[in-house]
Amino acid sequence: MELPSYPSTARNKIFISEVLRSCLPKNGTVLETASGTGEHISFFCEEFPKLVWQPSDKSNELFWAIRERTDSVENVKKPVVIDLLTESFRVMKENYVGVVNINMIHIAPWDACLGLFRLAREVISPDGFVYLYGPFKVGGSHSSESNNKFDISLRDRNSSWGVRNLEDVISIAKNCGFFYYDVYEMPVNNKSVIFKKNNQANITVKTRETNRVLNS
Repeated sequence: MELPSYPSTARNKIFISEVLRSCLPKNGTVLETASGTGEHISFFCEEFPKLVWQPSDKSNELFWAIRERTDSVENVKKPVVIDLLTESFRVMKENYVGVVNINMIHIAPWDACLGLFRLAREVISPDGFVYLYGPFKVGGSHSSESNNKFDISLRDRNSSWGVRNLEDVISIAKNCGFFYYDVYEMPVNNKSVIFKKNNQANITVKTRETNRVLNS
């Protein structure tokens, strides 16, 4: 069976890995939620071979694709089911240095975003981080007309989906004990947003742009 793949992953994985370098520690285990086809995590495990990577998704439907992409790699664990809507993660015991979530919160109910930060609160080490990638509104406004049209199309498909307001995400992160730490403007009107646990004092929020630009 042919492995499922998405063109957007091929376009963004290098740029995402550049941002991850700014927050990843030298060792530890990183949990990816909404791993999907495993294309991102199979790339990250080679880019960051000293880290251990834990793929997960809300169902095991695509676990075969993740396994096929990563079975020969020693630093990727077997995928596990984590449904952010059911808080099944409360039975998890392992401590992670970070949680990575790519292109999920706009194609899931808002409660999945809430579940993501509740998960992070339960499983991330005291100096850990949460990394989000995707389109965001800022101050209730879209950064481009293409994002506006994308948002409309999402809501037409499912009324519980949609491009999220960054301030709303920051608010629920804070309620779960995470500071809004850093944001990177990414190609094709996306953002990389990093949150860190609140025991890290005197954090300065920074805004940057990636060095390279992708064609949309």
